[in-house]
Amino acid sequence: MPTQTLNARVLKKTQLSERVVGLTLGLDGGGVLPAWEPGAHIELELGASEPLYRQYSLCGTQADTQHWQIAVLKDEASRGGSAYIHEVLQEGDVLPVSVPKNHFPFAAQNKCYFIAGGIGITPIVPMVEAAAAAGLDWQLLYLARSPADFIFLADLQARDAERIHVHASDDDGPYDLQAALAALDAHTTVYSCGPQGLLDALEQYQSQQSHIGWQLVVERFAVAVDEQTLTGNTFTVTLHKSGKHIQVGSDETILAALKREGVRVKCSCQNGTCGTCETVVISGRPEHRDFVLSPEERELNETMMVCVSRALSDELVLDL
Repeated sequence: MPTQTLNARVLKKTQLSERVVGLTLGLDGGGVLPAWEPGAHIELELGASEPLYRQYSLCGTQADTQHWQIAVLKDEASRGGSAYIHEVLQEGDVLPVSVPKNHFPFAAQNKCYFIAGGIGITPIVPMVEAAAAAGLDWQLLYLARSPADFIFLADLQARDAERIHVHASDDDGPYDLQAALAALDAHTTVYSCGPQGLLDALEQYQSQQSHIGWQLVVERFAVAVDEQTLTGNTFTVTLHKSGKHIQVGSDETILAALKREGVRVKCSCQNGTCGTCETVVISGRPEHRDFVLSPEERELNETMMVCVSRALSDELVLDL
């Protein structure tokens, strides 16, 4: 699906911690940036000859219409994106940036319990701001490996330190997540972003406790993809614009089959978490395996993530 982009300039690059840099972006030439809601992210196009597309949550203030703020962890297993931002991108550089998208919308009422793991604090910061502005009953659990990893903590504590609990596992050992969750009531919505282990634990605990009334909303920035996720039945993909028919084998993804035939599709995560490869479905029944689309969006079958999703029908016609 085509994504609207704009040219943004890096106005400021700040070392937020040993492993995290913050970027302040503004329109190249100045001007008002598109509005956004808590939980939204933008997609950066990095590099030149072989662009890398990477998504980062907006973590600034919505009221600031001249600047966007993001924070980027230098991933030890980087596929190039975070290393490029940390080592190559400089203040003054101009790069294509998408308009904000939101697969992690904040819509809580009454009580909010935010759980951030490491760099997962980035989408949570504007949610906390929105919850406080709306007068909601909110709490924040901020988990990290070491105290040095707690970016934005001073600003968050300045808002209301009594509502914030921090836990550094290197100093304090494992956190008793189940005890914290057991204290929540049915009027609470839990919003969480962080590493896969944290989100898996939340979902597992919720599924095992049939009496739980609180709601869980998560955003994943990475998942471990196994062979079963990426393989399955064979089917045909027809490209609507060219009429070309491509056979997708049982041991390859749609994305891999398209690349095999020389069809270029924007992609990033290749594990169904980022939404970069979202493609319009003209006909056929997708088998959705992503972590982006809501249940309602899956029922509509209007788009799919071709990096992991497959087909329940013998043929899919895609707007390519």
